[in-house]
Amino acid sequence: MQSGKEAIIERKEYLGFLASNASKNTALLGRKKSGKTLILKQHIKKLTKEIPVYIDLEKINLVPENFSIEFIGNILYNFLGKKTIDYKNFLDLEHLKKIIPSVKSDKCSEILNSVENELLKIKPGQKFLVESAFKFANALAEEKNKKIVICLDNFENILDLNNFSQINDIISLINFESKDVRYIIASSLTNQFKDLKNFEIIEIKNLDKKESALLIEKTVGKTEKKIINEIHELSKGHPLVLKSIASRYKETKNVRKAFLTELLCKEGLIYSYCKNSLSFYLNLARGQSLLKNILKIIAEKELRLSEIALELYRSAPITKAMLERLISVDLIAKKDSRFYFDDKILQLWVKLTSNGYDFDFIPEDKDLEEIQI
Repeated sequence: MQSGKEAIIERKEYLGFLASNASKNTALLGRKKSGKTLILKQHIKKLTKEIPVYIDLEKINLVPENFSIEFIGNILYNFLGKKTIDYKNFLDLEHLKKIIPSVKSDKCSEILNSVENELLKIKPGQKFLVESAFKFANALAEEKNKKIVICLDNFENILDLNNFSQINDIISLINFESKDVRYIIASSLTNQFKDLKNFEIIEIKNLDKKESALLIEKTVGKTEKKIINEIHELSKGHPLVLKSIASRYKETKNVRKAFLTELLCKEGLIYSYCKNSLSFYLNLARGQSLLKNILKIIAEKELRLSEIALELYRSAPITKAMLERLISVDLIAKKDSRFYFDDKILQLWVKLTSNGYDFDFIPEDKDLEEIQI
């Protein structure tokens, strides 16, 4: 529903935290589409004394041989301040060999040569290649006496490198204690990285009422306080959900209808968000069929382990193991012996779509009247 320039706001609390911890590694952790990437990019724009290197790990090649080249290429691309049109060239080893003399760094040239030589082997050392890529950043920063900030977005993807036997533990191969290079990572897996050593942790929360009001008015213009409060309440302050409701509201002039249309119509942004989020988290776990069944059960109401096991027709130990998988990938949480969805929008989507409330086309008013939210 968005058209023209996208409405955005500054999350001043988080930008302030990043600014005040400018010498430390930092992890931005939060649910998908919670605004991590925007915060990261807004922070990068404010850096003046360091060289920022932004890498989206959903887009970079995570096969060790290719990763080593593309990681080094991303560092050089940012160091040399090239334009977007040049980016593709920096993913090619032959191009990197041509431009490395202009960097005037003996250590960097040596590392790039060692990567090339390793790649010529019948069976290249994958661990060596990955370590070399990270060492390249340190060598460049040290020789140029210029600190580098490596910003790794969608950081959970780096764990794909653990699938290669020579690597096994990619986190241990990165020097997070370097005085010349610091890291800012962003990930949708809070439980996976909340105890990451040598990192300050920021958990990205949903928008508060003031932030919601600002974003709503940037999306639809001056709006009644009643409408702002209704959109904020239905969206739970989730940035994407809030903007989706606000944009659809311009058409429907009815907040509830706007929300349910975006949530349950297959062309809706909230529908896509929920569907993609569910797939993302389930793909990180094993036994998807049983896990999906558990989610449908919990979507109806918070339950204890014994109650879930009864509805699942499985023993308590098996059910407990499945629940632990869902907790580990941030799909559900546990409090006072009860299991529940932490993401209330996703819970509502699972509940309603499981009960047949999804539409191929924009629903009629009569189709939405009976839905309880």
